[in-house]
Amino acid sequence: MVITLTGKVDFPLTLDPSVWIFDDRKILFENAFKEVESVPASEEKHWDRSVYQQKMKPPINKSLTKAERKLALENSYVMPISDFLNTASIQADAMHAVFLTDTGEEIVPLDELKESMFLFAIDGRSIKETGPAHCYLPSRKEDPIKAIRQIKIC
Repeated sequence: MVITLTGKVDFPLTLDPSVWIFDDRKILFENAFKEVESVPASEEKHWDRSVYQQKMKPPINKSLTKAERKLALENSYVMPISDFLNTASIQADAMHAVFLTDTGEEIVPLDELKESMFLFAIDGRSIKETGPAHCYLPSRKEDPIKAIRQIKIC
């Protein structure tokens, strides 16, 4: 299943959460909502190819070892939605997003959508019944939006 991103965007997108397991931008679910510690300037390296490649949008995929592939198929992952929203190029007059789900519609402020995470894999497997993804908003970490079919920017 895919999720379409339409409405007040310059470039409508079709999101396929089933392939995000191979994306370097994915985050372990248990680490997704923790505060990130900043690296002191004295510890930063001047130039490191691996760091540079990971900051590219989208990041360049590195080859996975056998252990890393096995680990990827055992964990739950989320994907930040902000990169996709930037790619879609949301129009300046957009105010909110409407999630069309199997159970109806949910309206979300655009600022909150930009900070959201999409759960796409539970224990290394795609979400089938209530999927293809669950949207975890900053204000609704305990009650995600499920069974998303379309996101319409209004």
